[in-house]
Amino acid sequence: MNGNVFVFRPGGIQWSNVFTDWALLISAMSCVQGRKILEFDDSVAAPCQIPAGIWPMKDVMWAGFGPRPGVWRTVVAIQSGAEFKDLRMIGGQITIVNQAVNPARSPVSDFSNNRDHVQIGLRDDCGNAQLVNQFDVPLFNLGANPALFFIQNCLFGMPLNLSIPPLNILAPKPLIRHCGHSVLTLNLLGQNQTGPNVVLSEDGATVVFGAISSAAQVAVDQTSITSGGSYSFGPQGRIQRLVIPPPPAQPATASQVFSTPNVLVRCDGHSDFIQDLPAIKTGFFVGGNSNVPLYTGGQEVVVAEVAGGSHLKVRPALGDTINGSAGSVDIGKHGSRTFVSDGFSNWITTSEVK
Repeated sequence: MNGNVFVFRPGGIQWSNVFTDWALLISAMSCVQGRKILEFDDSVAAPCQIPAGIWPMKDVMWAGFGPRPGVWRTVVAIQSGAEFKDLRMIGGQITIVNQAVNPARSPVSDFSNNRDHVQIGLRDDCGNAQLVNQFDVPLFNLGANPALFFIQNCLFGMPLNLSIPPLNILAPKPLIRHCGHSVLTLNLLGQNQTGPNVVLSEDGATVVFGAISSAAQVAVDQTSITSGGSYSFGPQGRIQRLVIPPPPAQPATASQVFSTPNVLVRCDGHSDFIQDLPAIKTGFFVGGNSNVPLYTGGQEVVVAEVAGGSHLKVRPALGDTINGSAGSVDIGKHGSRTFVSDGFSNWITTSEVK
């Protein structure tokens, strides 16, 4: 076994770099210099539980043992009173549930004014992570310090529904707290989904959602930020689009319903045909879960007439507009339009082929 890989497997058999006792694991890791991987394995006893105490995590990256049949990610429960020093790297295949309750401190609260950098979900096997806060003490407390979170392929503050009571968390609490005139930047990459009220901001603090990948999604409800601070959205990139109906199926002859951003809709405009655009603030959902509407600023929808018909129209949802107008727009034979949402109520035509 790699001497820099340590496994925490509660209920298992302790041997080599596999540990069943948390304190012994921490002691063993402290004797190894350089980068270390801490892999959590709940295949014997679920979830893995981290007890109260102050635990050093310098140069340590967390990861999970998974996926396994019937198990998407290893579940790690952080018990109230557990604190981590220098924990800045969390990899994939792991669900982390913070169970800290008042008056306990946040598990990660040793941030400084040097703009600390936290990396989440960046594991070589590209497995996704999930972070959720069960009670009122956030997992991360920045204080008045700025920070950059680099988050990839992560369910960041999304609801958690497991068969392990009491970890059925359908209304998670904010994951991050910060105050003062500091800036928290969340750079979101890949298939990243950010849940509602993920940050608790106080005293004028600012949050920037940098959706670097167009597939990154952010829940609309972020009132825990606006009650004490402010937030904005950075520019988004592009990815390949989902094509509907998918070839070799015939092009659509009626309005297509979709819940995924960045879509190319193939249409047959020979008969009267109106393609409806989704509502900007509530049109896209996480896995069909209508309880978590997503912010969709910068997302693109391309509607194309591919059969040579001249009756294709596109219209916005009630309350939205296209180029500032509530009416429909025409798409000619073999033509197309690319619509980009402004994240509020307007679809902007950025490209038109006639």
